[in-house]
Amino acid sequence: MNAIQRTIDWFDQLQRRRKLLGFPLAVLKKYGDDQAGHQAALLAYYAFLAIFPLLLVLTTVVKVLVRGDDALSHKIINGATQYFPVVGDELQRNVHSLGGSAWILAIGVVLTLFGARGVADILRNGINHVWQVPRYSRSGFPHNFLKSFATIAVGGAGLLLAPIISGYAVTVGGHGWLARLIALLITLGILYLMFLTLVKIALPTRVPVSDLRPAAIISTIGLALLQVAGSYILTHQLRHFNSLYGTFAVVLGLLFWLYLQAQLFFYALEVASVRALGLWPRALDQARLTAQDKKALRLYVLRNKFYAGSKISVVTEDKS
Repeated sequence: MNAIQRTIDWFDQLQRRRKLLGFPLAVLKKYGDDQAGHQAALLAYYAFLAIFPLLLVLTTVVKVLVRGDDALSHKIINGATQYFPVVGDELQRNVHSLGGSAWILAIGVVLTLFGARGVADILRNGINHVWQVPRYSRSGFPHNFLKSFATIAVGGAGLLLAPIISGYAVTVGGHGWLARLIALLITLGILYLMFLTLVKIALPTRVPVSDLRPAAIISTIGLALLQVAGSYILTHQLRHFNSLYGTFAVVLGLLFWLYLQAQLFFYALEVASVRALGLWPRALDQARLTAQDKKALRLYVLRNKFYAGSKISVVTEDKS
């Protein structure tokens, strides 16, 4: 046995005994096993396709409802685009309201909702995939339609209300540190409830809130931190894109930002699922699997079970 293998074996035994090491490694391993990066890429792609028509309809509806109050209209639309640092300004400048009759607006809303349903479907499927929900237990027609539209409603309301209500709190309370702290807590509270509700809607089984709470907390704090660092991250990334892609830099920057947020959400899900399902420690050496490795392998197989009455056997060979 060479020195590298001895080092790996030593670290493997250490991380099995220490949760501080073993738990993060189990999360990383499950993230790879679940192909969560692929799920995040799909979510970012569908979100990118839906974001322009959603902002188009939002701009139209807001201008109809608050006609004559340009300040309020700007505040609402600005709140919806603040989750996209730097490129949010570009989105506002390039998205204009639908003109014409109420019928055109109604058709636009319906088409936009069906387009956004792709985002909701991918999100729900990704959550079920990470949580190892068997395929036969997942929602089918017509419940999947209802759950998708509920996902759109909850996600849209949460992302829109958080900046509007927090902005109103700052306006009423002044611009002092206390008002800003209250606004921050309001934003975090709304986003936390939104993430928690989205996961609850997606899962067909009754999962305790205590098991879902880590995913909501990490997603909320992570999104807030991304917003703080967003201008630096995107400015740096856009500088790189500009030199290579010119006009397409904003588009690529938006895709990059959406993918970054999707990855954050799926890592948060992995943390919660590893904790709730007890899937740590995991082995670095596949020849010496842990009991949690064997449990994970069984869950991966059962996740693809399409019929409740079928029987699947999983046999693992321990070479230690």
